[in-house]
Amino acid sequence: MIAQPAPVMRLNQLAIRLTDGPAPLQADLARIALAELAAVYADEAQRAQRDTRHQSGDHNLRGWAAAVQRLASDYATLAETVHPDTPIELSIGPDNSLNLVVAGQLVVVSSPRMNEQAAFEQRVIQQFCELNRCEGLLDTSAVDAPIDGEIAPAQWIFSDQTGPACSSEDGLEFQFNNLENLDRKRAACASVIAELHRLAAAIAREIASGVRVEWDALEIYNRPVQDQQKVMLNTSGASVQLSLPFLAARQALFSQLRPWLAANVRGERYNLVVINAGDRLAPPGQALE
Repeated sequence: MIAQPAPVMRLNQLAIRLTDGPAPLQADLARIALAELAAVYADEAQRAQRDTRHQSGDHNLRGWAAAVQRLASDYATLAETVHPDTPIELSIGPDNSLNLVVAGQLVVVSSPRMNEQAAFEQRVIQQFCELNRCEGLLDTSAVDAPIDGEIAPAQWIFSDQTGPACSSEDGLEFQFNNLENLDRKRAACASVIAELHRLAAAIAREIASGVRVEWDALEIYNRPVQDQQKVMLNTSGASVQLSLPFLAARQALFSQLRPWLAANVRGERYNLVVINAGDRLAPPGQALE
């Protein structure tokens, strides 16, 4: 008899079960996730260091290796500070990744290489369940089912040529100048990609019902005393309402992204690169770089 593969449990599903759970369990998950992040980023740094041996004159590549190693060290140091009574906040980001706030510091729990994300999550879960009783936390009857509205996490690339960049599977790429505030950059990238896909799905539904969209007229407006934004679809007044706070606060960025949005709604691939993304994605009046 051929053994069936074990069901795959998503890390965010476990985190949801622990959101209102005992503090020591939340601390265990945070400490394990941080230690695994430290390990995978250390591996990433070693890969970059190996590349420097083939490109001995490339100072930028050596700089990237050192920067990623510092990030790995930061994760390792933070992991060592986690104790059963450490304040931990668990939440799910807009791209369905696990977000940790450890003693006030935001950490987006994702591997630098998204093709290794599943294995990374399974290692975290396995270690957690070796320490804690997981019955009742892991619903194996539903673990393989996709989460409603799930969006594939952004892939992060560390390059000596373009700097760190996050990208979606369907043509978006945001290039940053450095590794500073990386977790805030990850959160910002996840937010913009998630909101764009949410808006694309809403516009596609309106077009299917017969609404005409004028892409040059597309505008996002905040609604007073309401959580949702209003998106004008044409000059005749057609509109949709949905939650787009990130895009609404960055109108210049939204204008730059409209060609990608139009192509995505049509089912076409459109490659769009946003350079200096730290400036474009930063909250108004603040800086990411």
